[in-house]
Amino acid sequence: MSAFAGEDYQGCVRQLEPVLDEVARIGGSHAQREIIEDTFIVALMRGGESARARAMLDRRLHRRPSPRDTRWLAATIG
Repeated sequence: MSAFAGEDYQGCVRQLEPVLDEVARIGGSHAQREIIEDTFIVALMRGGESARARAMLDRRLHRRPSPRDTRWLAATIG
């Protein structure tokens, strides 16, 4: 989160990517765990990795509808 706050989006991606699949093990509510994934997606978008962000957003939108994720997906295309 420190890397993200410091606008080091590629650093944020490097730090979060290895632990994304382990976030559920750490605990917390679904909303708290989703914040980690949201941060990762926005870091991908701001770090110039739109294709990877699109892939994650596509997977999430297949799980459940989300107006925000739909807007984020549109932002990665345009």
